[in-house]
Formats: sequence, structure tokens, C-alpha cells
Amino acid sequence: MRKLITAALLVITATISGCAASPSGLAADYASLPEVCEKFTNGDAVNTINATGAFGTRPTVTFTSPLSANEIETKILIEGNGPAFKGGAQVKFEYIAFNAGNGNEFASSKYDGSDAVVQFFNTGQKLDFCHALSGVKEGSRAAILIPAQMAHDAQGDPSSGISAADNLIFVIDLQRVYLPKAIGDAQPAQNGMPTVVLAPSGQPGVQIPKSQAPAELKIVDLIKGRGETVEIGDKVTLHYSGFLWSTGSQFDSSWNAGAPVQWELTETGFIKGFVEALNGAVVGSQVLAVIPPGDGYGDQASETIPANSTLVFVIDILGVDKAAKN
Repeated sequence: MRKLITAALLVITATISGCAASPSGLAADYASLPEVCEKFTNGDAVNTINATGAFGTRPTVTFTSPLSANEIETKILIEGNGPAFKGGAQVKFEYIAFNAGNGNEFASSKYDGSDAVVQFFNTGQKLDFCHALSGVKEGSRAAILIPAQMAHDAQGDPSSGISAADNLIFVIDLQRVYLPKAIGDAQPAQNGMPTVVLAPSGQPGVQIPKSQAPAELKIVDLIKGRGETVEIGDKVTLHYSGFLWSTGSQFDSSWNAGAPVQWELTETGFIKGFVEALNGAVVGSQVLAVIPPGDGYGDQASETIPANSTLVFVIDILGVDKAAKN
């Protein structure tokens, strides 16, 4: 049943927190972001779709099949009050999907937080959810109608009961809209620390000082954000790049992978210096961490990292899902 949606989500590809208002300073930062994807368009066909039920709960969806459109159409069923998705960023959502040709449901998440979809949407993706969701606010429920040609190349998916002519409907509860990159107040440079140079996308490069690497862990904010504070146990969404102090060469980067990462911050899941750089960081911030071997991999080599290496990380804190309180 989930074959098509799994493939689609790879192209398009827990606590419900999307309905909470963002802090005013962070809300202004979101508003200042450029529109990466063309804003969603409404249409006569999608306007016939209705749904009942509270945001974050499995909706009861009604429409008359067969239903079709020539372009992707979006209808706001519940209007949220969080930041609007503008493209080039990661989102989290629950969903239910229908064959618009015969009205049958063919896939859904569980609406309990256990399998909510976290996905990065950008321009140029084949199934253009970036356009379908652009302008939709966090905390909103949206119905999206996708023509057969765009949904499955008009090939259908017999295992899901979808024929070549069938349009698809997705009803999405947009729980979170994460930042695309760090945004906030630039902080003064500190002597003896690497210089960070940013590409237009936000991807960092570094210039390493010719001086000796610090013997102790150094953590500084390059950009000070205005969002929530990250704590141990939270799930944090971030972009990062790692470099060797000795050569300035990059050994890892989420930017090169094409999408942010989302990790639960634990004291034992990462090297000590990386945990300390994230714990207490604020959403929207860009953090520079210089990690000596004792807080990194020590005298053990790790893939492209030689033993006894001082590491340099540039980390953009894009969002946090707070751990449930006991």
C-alpha cells in the first residue's frame, strides 16, 4: 500500500507543536526569507475537497471522484499561524493520500508522531511539493491535488490500485517548517578562530589561522538566533560542515548531501565537543566549534579524519523538536 507514497515522499522526496506561535523575533526572521518556490495555486477541482477533524488528528476527507486537474492545486483546509514555508527547507507533516480517480485511500501516516514525514523540498524536484506547499503556514492543513502526469508519469501503480489516468490527493497537516539556514544577528569575529566564508546558499567554507590550534574546546556564535534553546534529549534539525584544522580540508557536510539532518541530541551519540556545541544553542544561530582531539576522536583515526586531529565545525541550528517532559 505504501509503495507509491514511499517512492513519492523520497522525491517530495511527537508531539504536535505546529499550532504554537513562533517567538516574535524568529517570526520576523522567517518572514524575511526569500521565496524559493512559486507560491501554491488554488483551483476549482481542489476546492471540492473538504475535511473534518482537529489539526494533528486523522481527518475525515470527503470529495466526489473522479477528480482531476491540469496543474497542481492546493486548498487550505485549516489556516495555521506559524511561519510560512517558502521552499528550500525541511518540513515535518502527517498525511493521508487518496486515489482521486476512485476515492480510495492508499496510504497515510499514523497521526501519533511515530512516523511523521520529515522531508526537504526545493525547486527542481520532480513531484513539485515545493510549489504545492509554498505559502502554507506551519499549523495548517492543506489538500493537494496532483495530476497523473506529475504524480506518477501517467504510469499508475497497480499494486496501490492507481491507474495511469488517476490524479492523487494528499491531505497534509504541516507540523513544522524549519529554517533553511542560520538567520539572526551577526556576532563580532574572535581572534585566533577560523574565518567562515558563506556561499549564497549559506554553505560555509573556512580559512584556518596559521597559528597553533587551541588546546581547549572553543565554541562561539557567528550568528545569534532568536528561537528556542536546544537541550539534551531534543531532536535538532541542522546543517553542518566539518573541517580539519591541520589542512582546512572538509571531511563531512550535510550541505553536500543536499538536505539538513535531524538528530536526537544525546550525550553519548556524538563526540563530546559536538554535543557541547549544540547543547544550549539557539535556533537560528550559526555556531563555530573548534574541537581538540580530547573532545573529538582522540588518538583514533575515523574514516577521513587522522588520529589526534583538531576539528572545526560550522553548524546552523535550523529547528528543534522538544523532548517530551515526564
